[in-house]
This record gives sequence, C-alpha cells and structure tokens, in this order.
Amino acid sequence: MRTIRRVYFYAVALISLEVVLWGLISLLRTMFAQDVLFPTADTLAQALALILVGVPIFLVHWLWAQRAAASDGEEQASTVRAVFFYLALLFTLVPVVQNFLALIDRAFIETVRLDRSSALFGGSQTWIDNLIAILMNGVAAAYLWNTLRASWLSLTDRENFSDVRRLYRYAWLVYGLLMVVFGAQQVIRFLFFIPESTILGASGREMAINGIALLLVGAPVWLYTWKTCQDALVEPLEVASNLRLGVLYLLSLSGVVVVLASAGVVLDVLFRLFLGETVGLERFLQQVSTPISLGIPLGLVWAYYGNWFKLEAQSNRSPGLQAGIKRLYYYVLAPIGLAATVIGLSLLVSFLLDVLLASGAVWADSLRARLSGALATLLVGLPLWLMAWRPMQLEALAVGEAGDHARQSIVRRVYLYLVIFASVIGGMISAVALAFRLLNAVLGGDLPSDFLSSTLNSLKFLLIFAGLLVYHILTLRKDGGRAADSLSARYRDFAVLVFEREGSGFGQRLLDLLSRQAAGLPVAIQPLEQPIPDGAEAARVVVLPADLALNPP
Repeated sequence: MRTIRRVYFYAVALISLEVVLWGLISLLRTMFAQDVLFPTADTLAQALALILVGVPIFLVHWLWAQRAAASDGEEQASTVRAVFFYLALLFTLVPVVQNFLALIDRAFIETVRLDRSSALFGGSQTWIDNLIAILMNGVAAAYLWNTLRASWLSLTDRENFSDVRRLYRYAWLVYGLLMVVFGAQQVIRFLFFIPESTILGASGREMAINGIALLLVGAPVWLYTWKTCQDALVEPLEVASNLRLGVLYLLSLSGVVVVLASAGVVLDVLFRLFLGETVGLERFLQQVSTPISLGIPLGLVWAYYGNWFKLEAQSNRSPGLQAGIKRLYYYVLAPIGLAATVIGLSLLVSFLLDVLLASGAVWADSLRARLSGALATLLVGLPLWLMAWRPMQLEALAVGEAGDHARQSIVRRVYLYLVIFASVIGGMISAVALAFRLLNAVLGGDLPSDFLSSTLNSLKFLLIFAGLLVYHILTLRKDGGRAADSLSARYRDFAVLVFEREGSGFGQRLLDLLSRQAAGLPVAIQPLEQPIPDGAEAARVVVLPADLALNPP
C-alpha cells in the first residue's frame, strides 16, 4: 500500500510540475513574442489555466513527498523517489539541450542565407522562444538537482538511488550518441551530392548545416556522459552492472543490424549496375548515399561498443556466465541471418521460376531488380547466419562439460524451438496454399493462366520450410543424443550398491526406477544374507531400505 501511495504522489507531482513549467513557458513566450503585439485571449487563457490549476496540485503532492522523506528513512531512500528525481531531470534538461540545438541550427542556417524553415530543429521558432524554454527548464533542473544532491548526502542506503542514477546516465549516453550518429549521417550524406555551385548555402546544403549542429551539440553530451560512466567503474556495483552490459550489447547489436542492412542496399545497387542497368553518377550517388551514410557511423558504433561489450563480458564474470553472454549475442544474430537467407533464397528461386516459365517477363523492367535484390539479401544473410551459427554449433558438438552446458542452454533451446515453430507454421501455410490450388484445379476443371507458376512457388516455400524443419529437428535430436551419451559416460563411473533382505524385491524396484531415470548407471543388488563380494567398496552410493537403516544387523 505504501508503494502505491508513493507512486501516486510522485507521479502527480511530476505531471503537475511539467504542466506548470510549460504553462509558464507559454505565458512568457506570448508576452515577449516579437511578431505579436497583443496576444489573443485563448492563448493567455490556456497558459494561465495551466499555471492556476497546476501550481496548487504540484505543491500539495510535492510538499507531502518532502515531509514523508524527511520523517521516514525508507521513503527517502525509495526507488520511486529516485525515479521521480531522475525522470524530472530528464524532462527538464532534454528540452534545454533541444532548444539550444534549435538555436545553433537556426543560426547556422541563417548564416549561410538559407530559409530558416529548412532548419531541422526549431525552424518555426524564434531565439526568444528558445531562450525562455532554456531559462525556465534550467531553473527547474537546478532546483531538482540541488534537492537531489541534498537527498544523496542524507541517504544511509544508496543502492536504489545508484540503480536509477545508472539508468539515467545510460539514457543520456544513448541520447547523445543518437545525435552524433544522426549528425554524422547528415554530413556524410551531403558529401554524396554533386553540388551545382561551390557555395555552402546552395540548394540541398541544409543537410550539412543540420548535421554540423547535431554534432556540435550531441558530441559533448555523449563524451561527457560516456566519461562519467567510465569513471564510475571504480565502484564495485558499476563494474558488475547488468544494465551496463545490456546497453553495450544493444549498441553493438544495433550497429551490426544497420551495417548489414546498409550493405544489402549497396550490394543491390551494385548488382543492378553489374547486370546492365544504366544510371548517371548523380543518380548512383543518391541511391547509395543513405545506406552508406548510415552504415559508416553505426559501423563505428559497432566496432567501438562491440569491443567494450567483449571486454565487459569477459571481465569479473565466471566462465559459465561469459559463455552464456556469448551465446545470447550469437543466438540473436543467428535468426536475423537465417531469416535474410530464407528470404534471399526464396526470391532467387522465384526469379528462376519466372525466367523459365513467364515468357512475358522483361529483364529491364523487373527481372534485373529482382535478381539483384535476391543476391544482395542472400549475400548479407548467409554469411551472418554462418558467422553466428557455426561457433554455437561447434560449441554444442564439443565433448565434456562445456559441450553439455552449450547443448542444454536455454538460449539454444529457445532458438531451435522458435525456428522449428516458424518452419511448421510456414510449411503448414505453404501446404494449405498448394493443396488449395491443386484441389481447386481438379474440382473446377479450369486451370488459370498462372497455375504452374503459383503452384511451383507454393511448392518452393514448402520445400524451404521443410528443409529448415528437418535440419533443426535433427540438430535438436543430436543434442539430446549427445547429452544422453555424456550422461551415460558419467554414470558408468558412478557405481551404486543396494542392500535388501533376500526376497523383499526392494532392489529390483529401485533398479527399475533408476534404469528409467539414468540409463547405464551400474547398480549392484546385495542381499543381506549373502557375503559381500570383492570390489563392493568402490561403490559411490550405498542404498539401504528404511528398516535396515534404522536397525542394521
């Protein structure tokens, strides 16, 4: 109940703070508007309504939260209070950065004498609008920061605040990095345009201006936040943080995906040229500008944060956990590569069928683009799948404890069963489509003009999904067989000696149970009335029925 009450008060305080803050910003913008001599009644009424309604609600809930925190140590150190502070700082400081970015972007645009509407940020605003938003949000952020710093000094248990602060830092890291990547993308894309003149302010140059503004604002944010995260590694909780590892993993993975997708688009363009498509230099540069401008910065993100991810995964963690992190990374890439491979293969087979069967197909109109798209998708997907799948398969085929862990890992089982599930569903849909066409032709007695091509296309999907299904089921069965062999090998060295009263049947019943649970376990039944044979002392486990255990002879 206390947690629900806490969430209520802090949530209302945060929402009402934003209502008051933006009401004040709207009021001041209206008062200082350069192009409006007398503001309209509805504009003033809206701003005043936000302030008059928001202020008392904020004060009631915020003052209660402050009193509760001052009188109760648990309230002061609660996760909800930490989330409020750091979320409120995000909601106030991000507008400061965005309005500063709008000022810079618009100033650069006007300096090169472009229309201010071409500014990516704040094209319809004025410098007064931006300065008011920066000032008001800055004042609110300063108050929140000072209050938060005072709370940190009085905390006895800082774990909750440390966890939320870590999330806050990495949110800023991703925010700053996105600005840097998007800014670099804009600048690189501009370099692919063939200028009509050497003047930077010519048509189409706004991309470079917007990109430079993003870099000038985003780079300091990213560098400062990344340095803060790195400096915090002196704290033990930061070093072992799963959040840090997860952020590094997502940054690395996003870089891989975007780079491969960009490579696929560029390959598609190059294949079309190789297959005879004629395009001018300007058209070619426009086609490859977007994928290359995205691939280069995100390739750097992949290289940089991928290296950090590997270092973090291998440091201060047990070998089993390191192997698990590695598996997670590869088993996320494997289905992406497999899906691209299947799509590329199906596109290639469809192209071949149309070439063989469709006499009216025109090479320049559709076939060239289809072939280039199929080859590009296949050449991106297949290497990715092999790169991710082969190490995992070799690990699962290894003999010993490492191989046992790899075969029995949840991530591998989830991957295999997901592919099997997708193959069954895809095969079922393909089989239904194929059966429908065949039955419809038999029962209707009239073959449509595209009967052969549509039937072969359905058969194509059925065969592809069947191949995937068979391969992954065999892989799953081999995993089970190797696991059983490994267990049998371990059981052979684990001798069990079972004592029983002769004729009681206790030993045989236990033997039947053990043979079902652990086949190959060497079990010797020793009647109590018979002499104990030589070698019985090698038994690893001795089993006694309850009556013998309580009353041994």
